Amino acid sequence: MNSKKVAFGIIIRDLTQLSPCIDFLENAEKHNHKITHLLIGYIGTIDSEIVTELEKRCLVITIKIGDFSFLQNSLKNIGLSKLEINTLLKTPHLEKYNLTGYGTARNYVLLTAIFLEIDFLLFFDSDIFPFLLTFDEKNQKYGKEEIDFVGNHLKHLQTDDDIIVTSSDYTGYYIIPQMSFPGLDDLLFGIQKEDRFFEISSLDKPIVANNKLPIIYDTDKILGGNLAINLNRLDKLPPFYSSNLTLNSHCFLGRGEDTLFSPIIHLYGGRCLDIDMKVFHNCFGDFPNKPDINEKKNLDRFYYAAMGWIIRNPFFNWLRSDFFSIDNKTDYNQRYEAIVKGSKAASEFFKDERFSMLPTAFEKSYEKLPEDIKDFKLLLSTWMKMKEKLIAKRQEE
Repeated sequence: MNSKKVAFGIIIRDLTQLSPCIDFLENAEKHNHKITHLLIGYIGTIDSEIVTELEKRCLVITIKIGDFSFLQNSLKNIGLSKLEINTLLKTPHLEKYNLTGYGTARNYVLLTAIFLEIDFLLFFDSDIFPFLLTFDEKNQKYGKEEIDFVGNHLKHLQTDDDIIVTSSDYTGYYIIPQMSFPGLDDLLFGIQKEDRFFEISSLDKPIVANNKLPIIYDTDKILGGNLAINLNRLDKLPPFYSSNLTLNSHCFLGRGEDTLFSPIIHLYGGRCLDIDMKVFHNCFGDFPNKPDINEKKNLDRFYYAAMGWIIRNPFFNWLRSDFFSIDNKTDYNQRYEAIVKGSKAASEFFKDERFSMLPTAFEKSYEKLPEDIKDFKLLLSTWMKMKEKLIAKRQEE
């Protein structure tokens, strides 16, 4: 039993069911790990009966994104100004669009854990479950392999002082359903996902655990749905960040707040480990059914994912090339030409005019990049000030 304060964190729109929170709590209990807090960040509604049931396992903190007085008061108490608090907690698109950036939502949970003096925060997503998907070749059946979710993360998170994050990938179907049409290669190149051409064009079976010994390695790729953070190393801990774009009276959220998290950890001298524990991702909600790209919910997922990557990419490219001096080998004109061709092909293939908006989103996202850089730098400097004031206050106490 770990004596440290360990918390789970999850971001959802509405809390309407026990899973997967209860699954992770039961998994921790089964392996003798005490979870002190379950931190639920949400923007919609909370079912009080579900909270009551979850509270039988641990203390549950519901965090209303955009309206959580605990954080307002905590930040004020360490000496931050109203403007600085707003920099950390602002939700500019919440009232009009009922949306908040992925980075902001995670920061609400992360900051709550920090002010509760949690030692280790473990994130999972609403479609993630604490087991590995397996496949029995003999009986041609999918199954579950038991894991110690908390134990595996904490074991590796505590092997070295400079390890700030542990993470890993998923088993289950790839996040985009299999599809193939002329122009798909252009579309993927345009959204900087050309390295996933095989998975998207050819892979129609889920990824399963391979029963081999785990391979642990340093990584710059972390996934927010399978993530543990050592909060004892505040000096090396950055905020999450993601951008957004308003286009034709619609607000679109940029993806990749987890992708943008790890490079800053490395900048601060920290490390991120892939612990090779691929938890199950039921991303389409109806496993083992094979996802069909022509089903509306799946096509919607692909469209919003493509839009989210396009919005993320300008900032991601800047972060790697200008902030870290890494040659990203990204040619704007080549990408733009590809997205024009690929979006036209997708629009015609799916008979869905929404895809024709992608080239405009590409251009507007690059036009907005200076604003995003300014916003990011302000967030980073305010976050640093918050940490300095918090550390100083704790030393006084």
